[in-house]
Amino acid sequence: MKIVVSGVVGVGKSTVSKQLAKLLKYKIMDEPVASNPYLDDFYKDPLQYAFKMQIFMLMARSGQLKEAQNFKNVIFDRSILEDPIFVEVLKAQNNMSDRDYEVYLKFYKNVIISSLYFDPQIKPDLIVYLKANLENTLQRINLRGRESEKHVSSEYWSLLNKKYEQWYEKEKKNFNFLVIDTNNLTPDEIVEKIINYIK
Repeated sequence: MKIVVSGVVGVGKSTVSKQLAKLLKYKIMDEPVASNPYLDDFYKDPLQYAFKMQIFMLMARSGQLKEAQNFKNVIFDRSILEDPIFVEVLKAQNNMSDRDYEVYLKFYKNVIISSLYFDPQIKPDLIVYLKANLENTLQRINLRGRESEKHVSSEYWSLLNKKYEQWYEKEKKNFNFLVIDTNNLTPDEIVEKIINYIK
């Protein structure tokens, strides 16, 4: 079974993914954020580094998808399906040029999605969409304390939340979704809901 744990930054995807993988004994594909060499530069100068950062993420996630073909049961901490959400936010806030935006979308559609993602071996059986309101998301981001995230405006996180909702509405007919409101739930309670749904 291939499971994707999705949602905005700070919603608790990584914690839930790790707990779920441990309980189910699934292979986990961690989000390749820490290994992104453009991340810190991006937060300092988004317009200069946005395209480079997003291309790196596509490359890293594509590698994970190929690796996932070797495993029967995999959990993805965010998927390649969600990458364009971040690009939409960057474009909306004028942190990605029109040219870079068009090139990214064409590359994503013609190279990434058409040739890779819809291989039946790696298409997700379940997408767990974790939701949280903006206030809780910001609290979790501040609590986590990543230096690169401290100076990001609340408008960015708010827009990201909205774009995730639009993505879900667009894709809910194409994939099997489990939507969980995480605002008043602990990670343990979230994991329990997912396992009960799978059963």
